[in-house]
Amino acid sequence: MSQPATVSAVSEPVNRHITRWFYINIALMMILLNVAAFAPSIINPAVRRVPLPLTPLVAGHAIVSALWLLLFLTQATLIATGRRTVHRRLGVAGAVVAVAFVVLGVLNVIEQARRGFDLSGDLVRVPAPPGAGPLAANTGLLFFFLEFTILVGGALWYRSRPGVHKRLMLLAVLGALTPTPVAHIIGHWLNSEPRAVLLFPASFVVFTSLSAIHDAISEGRVHPVSLWVPIVWLPLRIIETRVIQPSAPWHEFAVWLTR
Repeated sequence: MSQPATVSAVSEPVNRHITRWFYINIALMMILLNVAAFAPSIINPAVRRVPLPLTPLVAGHAIVSALWLLLFLTQATLIATGRRTVHRRLGVAGAVVAVAFVVLGVLNVIEQARRGFDLSGDLVRVPAPPGAGPLAANTGLLFFFLEFTILVGGALWYRSRPGVHKRLMLLAVLGALTPTPVAHIIGHWLNSEPRAVLLFPASFVVFTSLSAIHDAISEGRVHPVSLWVPIVWLPLRIIETRVIQPSAPWHEFAVWLTR
């Protein structure tokens, strides 16, 4: 009769071990993904669209983006090592960094749309959504920051519920922060329209499924956040790219925004 208790006592530390390394590995993966996406044009300015130094706005956005990823890694490490009090205190700084990331990101998108191309020249090689011109496609990057804001805002709102909080933060990183580096990698390394069309939705499904896969392995069930957020998010992403961005009202908004 004591076997179930023994199994439970053994499986709980195993589950914690899996979760501990999962979040740390996701943070490391995101850092490596961004290095692969942005390092070529930073290390070798000659491959950029224009061989000029990074603008202050682009540099500021890059610094804050790197800071956010390092902060995500730090927070995951603090939880893994049981330093929850420090994690909560550092969360205040995380909220400030998140706001700075969104503000600088939006300003950077507007500057890029006015310029007509990104400085690296990677994104110009990636096909725009069907029916959307370059201006509409450039300003369409604003949706990523909207999605990030909603998920991180929800995570902060539910900070007293760790199960919801950590999954919303995870999905914000995996779903809202991966499209841009993936686009840079496609544009720089692949430069192939057929593969680009397939890789964008495929990468979104893969990345946003990782939370559910982790739940199934570590807990034997999928948390509602891991299940329903990606299910709702995918059709919304399709609407953003296939319906809103090619529309005349969005083009008018993009023209107004970039005046």
